[in-house]
Amino acid sequence: MLNYLCSKPYPQTHNQQTTTAWLFNVVLPSPLLFLAERSERAFCISHLYAMPWTPGELEVDVMFLCADQGGMWESINLLRSSIFWSRSRGCVRWRVSSDTQFDFRPIARRLGCQEIAPRYVKDLTWEDSQVEVGPRAVAEARL
Repeated sequence: MLNYLCSKPYPQTHNQQTTTAWLFNVVLPSPLLFLAERSERAFCISHLYAMPWTPGELEVDVMFLCADQGGMWESINLLRSSIFWSRSRGCVRWRVSSDTQFDFRPIARRLGCQEIAPRYVKDLTWEDSQVEVGPRAVAEARL
């Protein structure tokens, strides 16, 4: 199911072997850190973590949410289950976001989430000639 759902939005970049290996070697053996759940047409993986500067405050991030055609509303039940799991683990925050073209805003609002902005991303798959790259830039960035 996971590979089937991943191959639809990411047909060129999805690697079935890597996805399966990650699921079976990282996610499923770690039920204290990951919650993997599925319905008939949707799949969700949530990850529990603590930030180094607030180690006493556990958080959960929905790492992966994918639904088949017509199954997006099934994913809401999976997200509600993830929120319940987060509360049962004593977490102080639950996060969901999308790095795809799909807008999670209606679902997040339905679940009572507040929007956090701004959020930025840099695509590293193409060269940006305006940015200085090299040891000097890396050294300055570390300061």
